[in-house]
Amino acid sequence: MTIIKKLKEHIVLIEKKIEDIKALIDKNPDDFSLMLEFETYNNQLKDLNNQLYQENLKREKEIVELRLKGEKARFGSIPLRVVGGITNHFAQSIFNISKYLEYGNKGGKKREAIINDTIDLRLEGIGTGSTIFYLSGRTTPDLFGYSILQEALKKTFDTFNSENADEIIECVENIGAKSAKSISHFLSELSKDELEVDISWKSPEGDMQLWKGENEKIVSLHQTLTTIKISDPVDSNFKGELITISSKGRFEILLDDDTSIHGHFSNDLLERMKEFHIGDSCKGVVSKSTIYNPITHKEKYQYDLKKICYSD
Repeated sequence: MTIIKKLKEHIVLIEKKIEDIKALIDKNPDDFSLMLEFETYNNQLKDLNNQLYQENLKREKEIVELRLKGEKARFGSIPLRVVGGITNHFAQSIFNISKYLEYGNKGGKKREAIINDTIDLRLEGIGTGSTIFYLSGRTTPDLFGYSILQEALKKTFDTFNSENADEIIECVENIGAKSAKSISHFLSELSKDELEVDISWKSPEGDMQLWKGENEKIVSLHQTLTTIKISDPVDSNFKGELITISSKGRFEILLDDDTSIHGHFSNDLLERMKEFHIGDSCKGVVSKSTIYNPITHKEKYQYDLKKICYSD
Protein backbone atom coordinates (compact mmCIF):
# COMPACT_ATOMS: atom_id res chain seq x y z
CA MET A 1 0.00 0.00 0.00
CA THR A 2 1.43 3.39 -0.97
CA ILE A 3 1.81 6.29 1.46
CA ILE A 4 -0.78 8.27 -0.52
CA LYS A 5 -3.31 5.44 -0.30
CA LYS A 6 -2.81 5.16 3.48
CA LEU A 7 -3.18 8.92 3.89
CA LYS A 8 -6.39 9.04 1.85
CA GLU A 9 -7.93 6.17 3.80
CA HIS A 10 -7.02 7.85 7.09
CA ILE A 11 -8.45 11.17 5.87
CA VAL A 12 -11.78 9.51 5.03
CA LEU A 13 -11.98 8.03 8.55
CA ILE A 14 -11.14 11.34 10.24
CA GLU A 15 -13.65 13.24 8.08
CA LYS A 16 -16.35 10.75 9.12
CA LYS A 17 -15.48 11.25 12.81
CA ILE A 18 -15.62 15.04 12.37
CA GLU A 19 -19.07 14.80 10.74
CA ASP A 20 -20.32 12.58 13.61
CA ILE A 21 -19.00 15.01 16.22
CA LYS A 22 -20.54 17.97 14.35
CA ALA A 23 -23.93 16.29 14.62
CA LEU A 24 -23.45 15.78 18.38
CA ILE A 25 -22.34 19.38 18.88
CA ASP A 26 -25.48 20.63 17.12
CA LYS A 27 -27.50 18.80 19.76
CA ASN A 28 -25.17 19.70 22.65
CA PRO A 29 -23.61 23.10 21.80
CA ASP A 30 -22.30 23.67 25.37
CA ASP A 31 -20.47 20.35 25.67
CA PHE A 32 -16.82 21.36 26.15
CA SER A 33 -15.46 17.82 25.74
CA LEU A 34 -17.11 17.53 22.32
CA MET A 35 -15.63 20.84 21.23
CA LEU A 36 -12.19 19.69 22.40
CA GLU A 37 -12.56 16.40 20.52
CA PHE A 38 -13.70 18.33 17.43
CA GLU A 39 -10.59 20.53 17.52
CA THR A 40 -8.32 17.51 18.03
CA TYR A 41 -9.69 15.72 14.96
CA ASN A 42 -9.61 18.93 12.93
CA ASN A 43 -5.92 19.34 13.72
CA GLN A 44 -5.30 15.71 12.75
CA LEU A 45 -7.10 16.31 9.45
CA LYS A 46 -5.00 19.40 8.71
CA ASP A 47 -1.84 17.41 9.37
CA LEU A 48 -2.96 14.54 7.12
CA ASN A 49 -3.93 16.95 4.33
CA ASN A 50 -0.51 18.58 4.57
CA GLN A 51 1.19 15.17 4.37
CA LEU A 52 -0.92 14.32 1.31
CA TYR A 53 0.04 17.66 -0.25
CA GLN A 54 3.74 16.96 0.30
CA GLU A 55 3.51 13.44 -1.13
CA ASN A 56 1.66 14.62 -4.24
CA LEU A 57 4.24 17.37 -4.75
CA LYS A 58 6.85 14.61 -5.03
CA ARG A 59 4.96 13.04 -7.95
CA GLU A 60 5.28 16.28 -9.94
CA LYS A 61 3.46 14.88 -12.97
CA GLU A 62 1.04 12.18 -14.08
CA ILE A 63 2.05 10.07 -17.08
CA VAL A 64 -0.52 8.34 -19.31
CA GLU A 65 0.49 5.84 -21.97
CA LEU A 66 -1.51 5.44 -25.19
CA ARG A 67 -0.47 2.35 -27.14
CA LEU A 68 -2.09 2.34 -30.60
CA LYS A 69 -2.70 -0.93 -32.44
CA GLY A 70 -4.05 -1.72 -35.89
CA GLU A 71 -3.24 -1.80 -39.60
CA LYS A 72 -2.09 1.83 -39.69
CA ALA A 73 0.28 1.15 -36.80
CA ARG A 74 1.56 -2.22 -38.01
CA PHE A 75 4.87 -1.09 -39.49
CA GLY A 76 6.02 0.98 -36.54
CA SER A 77 4.87 4.35 -37.85
CA ILE A 78 1.56 6.10 -38.11
CA PRO A 79 0.21 9.05 -40.16
CA LEU A 80 0.69 12.37 -38.37
CA ARG A 81 -2.94 13.35 -39.07
CA VAL A 82 -4.12 10.29 -37.16
CA VAL A 83 -1.85 10.96 -34.19
CA GLY A 84 -2.95 14.59 -33.92
CA GLY A 85 -6.65 13.75 -33.94
CA ILE A 86 -6.41 10.99 -31.36
CA THR A 87 -4.11 12.75 -28.89
CA ASN A 88 -5.98 16.06 -29.21
CA HIS A 89 -9.38 14.50 -28.48
CA PHE A 90 -7.97 12.53 -25.55
CA ALA A 91 -6.33 15.65 -24.10
CA GLN A 92 -9.57 17.61 -24.58
CA SER A 93 -11.44 14.94 -22.63
CA ILE A 94 -9.04 15.27 -19.68
CA PHE A 95 -9.24 19.07 -19.87
CA ASN A 96 -13.07 19.14 -19.88
CA ILE A 97 -13.33 16.68 -16.98
CA SER A 98 -10.81 18.74 -14.99
CA LYS A 99 -12.76 21.92 -15.69
CA TYR A 100 -16.04 20.29 -14.66
CA LEU A 101 -14.55 19.03 -11.39
CA GLU A 102 -13.18 22.46 -10.55
CA TYR A 103 -15.97 24.74 -11.81
CA GLY A 104 -18.99 22.59 -12.72
CA ASN A 105 -20.96 24.06 -15.60
CA LYS A 106 -19.52 27.53 -15.08
CA GLY A 107 -17.77 28.75 -18.24
CA GLY A 108 -15.46 31.57 -19.25
CA LYS A 109 -12.03 31.98 -20.81
CA LYS A 110 -10.46 32.90 -17.47
CA ARG A 111 -11.50 29.57 -15.92
CA GLU A 112 -10.29 27.69 -19.01
CA ALA A 113 -6.90 29.43 -18.77
CA ILE A 114 -6.60 28.51 -15.09
CA ILE A 115 -7.27 24.83 -15.84
CA ASN A 116 -4.81 24.87 -18.76
CA ASP A 117 -2.10 26.33 -16.53
CA THR A 118 -2.94 23.96 -13.66
CA ILE A 119 -2.83 20.62 -15.50
CA ASP A 120 -0.44 21.68 -18.32
CA LEU A 121 -1.08 18.70 -20.63
CA ARG A 122 1.84 17.81 -22.90
CA LEU A 123 3.13 15.16 -25.25
CA GLU A 124 5.85 13.80 -22.97
CA GLY A 125 7.44 11.34 -25.35
CA ILE A 126 7.08 8.77 -28.12
CA GLY A 127 7.81 5.08 -27.57
CA THR A 128 9.34 2.45 -29.78
CA GLY A 129 7.92 2.36 -33.29
CA SER A 130 6.16 5.71 -32.98
CA THR A 131 2.90 4.04 -31.99
CA ILE A 132 3.23 4.53 -28.21
CA PHE A 133 2.57 8.03 -26.91
CA TYR A 134 3.21 9.33 -23.42
CA LEU A 135 1.05 12.25 -22.32
CA SER A 136 1.86 14.16 -19.16
CA GLY A 137 0.19 16.70 -16.93
CA ARG A 138 1.15 18.44 -13.70
CA THR A 139 -0.13 16.84 -10.50
CA THR A 140 -0.47 20.32 -8.91
CA PRO A 141 -2.10 19.45 -5.56
CA ASP A 142 -3.99 22.14 -3.66
CA LEU A 143 -3.26 22.78 0.03
CA PHE A 144 -5.46 19.82 0.97
CA GLY A 145 -3.48 17.47 -1.27
CA TYR A 146 -6.27 17.25 -3.85
CA SER A 147 -5.14 17.02 -7.49
CA ILE A 148 -7.68 17.91 -10.18
CA LEU A 149 -5.72 15.96 -12.77
CA GLN A 150 -5.61 12.79 -10.68
CA GLU A 151 -9.37 12.94 -10.12
CA ALA A 152 -9.99 13.64 -13.82
CA LEU A 153 -7.91 10.62 -14.83
CA LYS A 154 -9.75 8.36 -12.36
CA LYS A 155 -13.10 9.44 -13.76
CA THR A 156 -11.80 8.96 -17.31
CA PHE A 157 -10.90 5.34 -16.59
CA ASP A 158 -14.21 4.82 -14.77
CA THR A 159 -15.99 5.92 -17.95
CA PHE A 160 -13.91 3.75 -20.25
CA ASN A 161 -14.38 0.70 -18.03
CA SER A 162 -18.17 1.12 -17.66
CA GLU A 163 -19.86 -2.20 -18.41
CA ASN A 164 -23.41 -1.15 -19.23
CA ALA A 165 -25.58 1.84 -20.12
CA ASP A 166 -26.58 2.53 -16.50
CA GLU A 167 -22.92 2.76 -15.43
CA ILE A 168 -22.15 5.01 -18.38
CA ILE A 169 -25.00 7.36 -17.45
CA GLU A 170 -23.63 7.46 -13.89
CA CYS A 171 -20.22 8.40 -15.27
CA VAL A 172 -21.69 11.07 -17.54
CA GLU A 173 -23.32 12.58 -14.47
CA ASN A 174 -19.89 12.70 -12.79
CA ILE A 175 -17.94 14.23 -15.70
CA GLY A 176 -20.46 16.54 -17.36
CA ALA A 177 -21.91 16.70 -20.87
CA LYS A 178 -18.94 18.40 -22.59
CA SER A 179 -16.54 15.79 -21.25
CA ALA A 180 -18.77 12.96 -22.48
CA LYS A 181 -18.82 14.51 -25.96
CA SER A 182 -15.03 14.80 -25.98
CA ILE A 183 -14.65 11.12 -25.07
CA SER A 184 -17.14 10.28 -27.81
CA HIS A 185 -15.03 12.24 -30.34
CA PHE A 186 -11.91 10.39 -29.17
CA LEU A 187 -13.61 7.02 -29.67
CA SER A 188 -14.94 8.11 -33.07
CA GLU A 189 -11.41 9.03 -34.18
CA LEU A 190 -10.11 5.59 -33.17
CA SER A 191 -12.98 3.84 -34.96
CA LYS A 192 -12.60 5.95 -38.11
CA ASP A 193 -8.89 5.09 -38.31
CA GLU A 194 -9.57 1.41 -37.50
CA LEU A 195 -7.27 1.53 -34.49
CA GLU A 196 -7.41 -0.07 -31.07
CA VAL A 197 -5.71 1.37 -28.01
CA ASP A 198 -4.34 0.37 -24.62
CA ILE A 199 -4.42 3.28 -22.17
CA SER A 200 -2.62 3.00 -18.84
CA TRP A 201 -1.75 5.19 -15.85
CA LYS A 202 -0.22 4.34 -12.49
CA SER A 203 -2.40 6.04 -9.90
CA PRO A 204 -1.00 7.65 -6.71
CA GLU A 205 -2.48 4.70 -4.78
CA GLY A 206 -0.12 2.41 -6.69
CA ASP A 207 -2.81 0.80 -8.85
CA MET A 208 -2.28 0.39 -12.59
CA GLN A 209 -5.34 1.88 -14.25
CA LEU A 210 -5.82 0.20 -17.63
CA TRP A 211 -8.33 0.23 -20.46
CA LYS A 212 -7.89 -2.18 -23.35
CA GLY A 213 -9.77 -0.37 -26.09
CA GLU A 214 -10.53 -3.21 -28.46
CA ASN A 215 -12.71 -2.50 -31.47
CA GLU A 216 -15.89 -3.98 -29.99
CA LYS A 217 -15.52 -1.94 -26.79
CA ILE A 218 -14.77 1.26 -28.72
CA VAL A 219 -17.84 0.87 -30.92
CA SER A 220 -20.12 -0.10 -28.03
CA LEU A 221 -19.06 2.77 -25.75
CA HIS A 222 -19.21 5.28 -28.61
CA GLN A 223 -22.73 4.17 -29.59
CA THR A 224 -23.96 4.47 -26.00
CA LEU A 225 -22.44 7.92 -25.52
CA THR A 226 -23.89 9.20 -28.80
CA THR A 227 -27.29 7.64 -28.03
CA ILE A 228 -27.62 9.26 -24.61
CA LYS A 229 -29.44 12.59 -24.79
CA ILE A 230 -28.32 15.36 -22.45
CA SER A 231 -30.43 18.49 -22.23
CA ASP A 232 -28.91 21.95 -21.89
CA PRO A 233 -28.60 22.94 -18.21
CA VAL A 234 -31.29 25.18 -16.76
CA ASP A 235 -30.76 27.19 -13.56
CA SER A 236 -33.39 27.11 -10.83
CA ASN A 237 -33.64 28.37 -7.25
CA PHE A 238 -34.04 26.01 -4.31
CA LYS A 239 -34.78 26.20 -0.60
CA GLY A 240 -34.57 23.36 1.87
CA GLU A 241 -32.51 21.38 4.39
CA LEU A 242 -29.01 20.07 3.78
CA ILE A 243 -29.05 16.28 4.16
CA THR A 244 -25.63 15.23 2.82
CA ILE A 245 -22.26 16.89 2.20
CA SER A 246 -19.34 14.87 0.89
CA SER A 247 -15.71 15.91 0.51
CA LYS A 248 -15.91 14.07 -2.83
CA GLY A 249 -18.20 16.80 -4.15
CA ARG A 250 -21.64 15.27 -3.59
CA PHE A 251 -24.64 16.88 -1.88
CA GLU A 252 -28.28 16.15 -1.10
CA ILE A 253 -30.94 18.69 -0.13
CA LEU A 254 -34.47 18.00 1.12
CA LEU A 255 -36.63 20.71 -0.44
CA ASP A 256 -39.50 22.48 1.29
CA ASP A 257 -41.99 20.47 -0.80
CA ASP A 258 -40.55 17.20 0.66
CA THR A 259 -38.83 16.20 -2.59
CA SER A 260 -35.03 15.96 -2.66
CA ILE A 261 -32.24 16.82 -5.07
CA HIS A 262 -28.77 15.31 -5.03
CA GLY A 263 -25.84 15.95 -7.29
CA HIS A 264 -22.39 17.47 -7.70
CA PHE A 265 -20.70 20.57 -6.37
CA SER A 266 -17.43 21.74 -7.90
CA ASN A 267 -14.11 22.07 -6.10
CA ASP A 268 -14.31 25.88 -6.05
CA LEU A 269 -17.31 25.54 -3.68
CA LEU A 270 -15.60 23.13 -1.27
CA GLU A 271 -14.52 25.73 1.29
CA ARG A 272 -17.99 27.26 1.24
CA MET A 273 -19.60 23.84 1.77
CA LYS A 274 -17.40 23.19 4.81
CA GLU A 275 -19.18 26.06 6.57
CA PHE A 276 -22.45 24.10 6.54
CA HIS A 277 -23.68 21.36 8.85
CA ILE A 278 -26.09 18.53 8.18
CA GLY A 279 -29.60 19.79 8.91
CA ASP A 280 -28.86 23.45 8.10
CA SER A 281 -31.57 25.39 6.27
CA CYS A 282 -30.19 26.65 2.99
CA LYS A 283 -31.10 28.21 -0.33
CA GLY A 284 -29.34 28.81 -3.60
CA VAL A 285 -29.16 27.96 -7.29
CA VAL A 286 -28.69 24.61 -9.04
CA SER A 287 -28.12 23.86 -12.69
CA LYS A 288 -30.33 20.97 -13.83
CA SER A 289 -29.82 18.74 -16.88
CA THR A 290 -31.73 15.66 -17.98
CA ILE A 291 -29.80 12.56 -19.06
CA TYR A 292 -32.00 10.24 -21.11
CA ASN A 293 -31.31 6.87 -22.72
CA PRO A 294 -33.87 6.36 -25.52
CA ILE A 295 -33.03 2.65 -25.79
CA THR A 296 -33.83 1.77 -22.17
CA HIS A 297 -36.15 4.80 -21.69
CA LYS A 298 -34.31 5.56 -18.45
CA GLU A 299 -34.08 9.18 -17.37
CA LYS A 300 -31.86 10.77 -14.77
CA TYR A 301 -31.52 14.33 -13.53
CA GLN A 302 -28.10 15.88 -13.08
CA TYR A 303 -27.86 18.68 -10.52
CA ASP A 304 -24.82 20.94 -10.39
CA LEU A 305 -24.72 23.27 -7.37
CA LYS A 306 -23.86 26.84 -8.39
CA LYS A 307 -24.67 28.95 -5.31
CA ILE A 308 -25.61 28.20 -1.71
CA CYS A 309 -26.20 30.28 1.41
CA TYR A 310 -28.04 30.00 4.71
CA SER A 311 -31.80 30.36 4.52
CA ASP A 312 -33.41 33.19 6.48
